[in-house]
Amino acid sequence: MSPEERANAPDLAESVGILGRRLLTIEEPILREAGVSMWEYAILTTLLRGGATSQVELSRRTGRDTTRLGKHLAELEARGLVAREQDDDARRRIVSATDDGAGVVLSTKEAIRVAEDALLASRLSDDESATLRRLLARLLPE
Repeated sequence: MSPEERANAPDLAESVGILGRRLLTIEEPILREAGVSMWEYAILTTLLRGGATSQVELSRRTGRDTTRLGKHLAELEARGLVAREQDDDARRRIVSATDDGAGVVLSTKEAIRVAEDALLASRLSDDESATLRRLLARLLPE
């Protein structure tokens, strides 16, 4: 990339932000129909992908501060989508997705993937879309 192209290229945060807002617009109706917010969906998918974990670790994985995460977890727990239990170390609470929580993710994930694929296909080849997904996954916290 030339210095001029580099100077005129959008910053990564700007690009990801614009794409993120576009994806939210596409995905929010799907999630609304399933009865969950984007953050609740992110929490559930994180739990299903990584298994039961502490609230502190879940906060790190989702990028949500512990106070806000706690509010989301209280809502999800009240609706039977997550369970929270005291760890052997009484200072920690372990969070896991319930079968109902897993059902919400499974019932919406395919519709979300179809919507994402349509957006990507409007600008990228199948190979480029697959590469983008792989590269983004590498940038996420483990």
